[in-house]
Amino acid sequence: MEKNYEGRNIRDEFAARLINRYCEEEFPGKKEDLKLLDYGPASGVLQAQLAERGFKNFYGLDLEDYREDKNKSLFKDFKTADLSYDRIDWPDNFFDVITAWCILPHLENPHQAIRETLRILKSGGLFILSIPHLGSRASVDYFLKHKDFARYHAEKNHIFAFTPGIFKNTVLRHFDLVKKEFLIDQRSLVGIRGKIRQWIFKMSGNNSRLKGFFENLWGYNQIWILKKK
Repeated sequence: MEKNYEGRNIRDEFAARLINRYCEEEFPGKKEDLKLLDYGPASGVLQAQLAERGFKNFYGLDLEDYREDKNKSLFKDFKTADLSYDRIDWPDNFFDVITAWCILPHLENPHQAIRETLRILKSGGLFILSIPHLGSRASVDYFLKHKDFARYHAEKNHIFAFTPGIFKNTVLRHFDLVKKEFLIDQRSLVGIRGKIRQWIFKMSGNNSRLKGFFENLWGYNQIWILKKK
């Protein structure tokens, strides 16, 4: 049986919709020409979702090849490497877009991956990544109770925590911020409290500041859309 390595970012096509939206905004009319590298593509389902939206040039890098046979033909190239320590075997300034969906927190040395990303990403290229939202209400409440973060307890495999200060000093200093978004855990939208949250989001309407406040409060993951300087 093949393992399913896709997180909820991928399974509900949240990632595909987000990548499509920002590529259309930042590279209008160039979708078919963009070179997209995905760190940890797993089965390749994200690439299949993006292909349906008109993207064509997919590249992948992972520790091993977990891709399903039906998705392998979508990739122009695929390599195996350890992002914590290896030099990535592509030339400088090669990619238009690099994505890392909750990959960096799993690395022993994410700083190496960030340095390599800067090397192989074109100037003006997009780096789209997700990390656990440690500042959410749920994360803070759990930490106050257990003196640990739910996503980082011993049974989990997240091993590097990006606090706001660490993320600013190690990642943001190399990029211009395009946007920060949040993935809302659908489990937080069930039950009585969930219905109240749904009502609050609905009432927020087009008020982006108010909506952003509640997304920051209840978000499960942070999604950073960054542009290389």
